[in-house]
Amino acid sequence: MLEYQCQNAILLIVYKRADTLKPILNRLKSVKPSKIYIAANSYKNEQEKHLTTQVRQFLENNINWDCQVNKLYRDTHLSAKLSISSAISWFFQQEKQGIILEDDCLPTLSFFRFCDELLERYADEEKVFMISGWSALDFAKNTSVETLHPKAQLQEDYFFSKYPHIWGWASWARAWQKYQLEFSDFESEFNTLDNFYSVKEKHYWHKLFKIYAQGKVDTWDYPFVYSMWKHNGLSIYPKNNMIANIGFNRDDATNTTGESKFAIMPSYEIAFPLKHPNDIQINTKLDTTSFEVAFAPLPLHTRILRKVKKCLYKLFKPKQRR
Repeated sequence: MLEYQCQNAILLIVYKRADTLKPILNRLKSVKPSKIYIAANSYKNEQEKHLTTQVRQFLENNINWDCQVNKLYRDTHLSAKLSISSAISWFFQQEKQGIILEDDCLPTLSFFRFCDELLERYADEEKVFMISGWSALDFAKNTSVETLHPKAQLQEDYFFSKYPHIWGWASWARAWQKYQLEFSDFESEFNTLDNFYSVKEKHYWHKLFKIYAQGKVDTWDYPFVYSMWKHNGLSIYPKNNMIANIGFNRDDATNTTGESKFAIMPSYEIAFPLKHPNDIQINTKLDTTSFEVAFAPLPLHTRILRKVKKCLYKLFKPKQRR
């Protein structure tokens, strides 16, 4: 890919992982954004204190190009739900649009130009809520031997989806203003949604949203999905994956522990100019495929096997060097 400078501000959400930040910062050095926002959560206990300090020092010592750095350094530890959602709000209070990366999401260089171009193209399209850099279409399966792979059937470089994937993404302040962190009446609010393709899909999301509403999971992205659906929003879903999640199977992982096919998926540099869809409407066929590949519950025996492997990993995991 030819040399390219990122045109939009970037929010970098960090905590205590300096090692995963190093390759991400190398990507940022290559595209040299003129503005970076750093949102850093504080340590949970004394054992984490030196790790969070190390992260902040690493960033301050290595953002060494001409760049305005804005910092939100927490003095007290916040839950992931509050820390990340308020960091994004802080970012969009100052920027009308921008790119968001967490400290384990390694983008390809193409990702930045992809986001820049589509942030401009859809800036005034109210129903387009966000741009994903991550794609699971490589894992889609052919429905028959006579048909092309679902990814090969897509002639454009992206399609419109109802699913917002947040391993490397971009959005607009106008969309984030519609973010609803809490449910006031879960069942009645869920029942207003009418965008499900199957009973299986509806049951899946009812279960996830319900455990969130009950406070049983610490996350910010379930309400983002709900908020987008409530307002009939769309996501831009790339044909080719441009994000590698490098945070799997670590002591400090949150939602990326255990065995996952997504831990080893390829990421690609893509060609420009982009090929755009003719219409701004959901590609229902690929969206259904996306659900089956990225979200649909696995068979019971597979889930049991994964739980066993996860327990064994915790028992026998190698110690990380500090």
